[in-house]
Amino acid sequence: MVNAPCIKWEKLIEHAEKNNNKEKSLEFKEKLVECIVYTAQELIARGRSKDLERAEEILKYGEDVGNRLGIKELSFHINLLRKKIEEKKERRRPKEEEAISK
Repeated sequence: MVNAPCIKWEKLIEHAEKNNNKEKSLEFKEKLVECIVYTAQELIARGRSKDLERAEEILKYGEDVGNRLGIKELSFHINLLRKKIEEKKERRRPKEEEAISK
């Protein structure tokens, strides 16, 4: 499951909001943002194709959950991480083209 590492925070947010506990909801939103950002950063740092694909899936999940729960700061982090993914892919392309031409 794409969001497996972070879904627990989403569930805790929903539970806190159902119980009108704004303080806990905010705390869990911060944890959700951290989970999404740090998980994606770790995958991007590995840099393998499958890790980059997984990072993109996590960022898509983050975008969806951020919109649904009104977490605006998440989109800022997602945009930065997507740029890092694109940079990794760009650096890889010349190596791939060189390998093909040999």
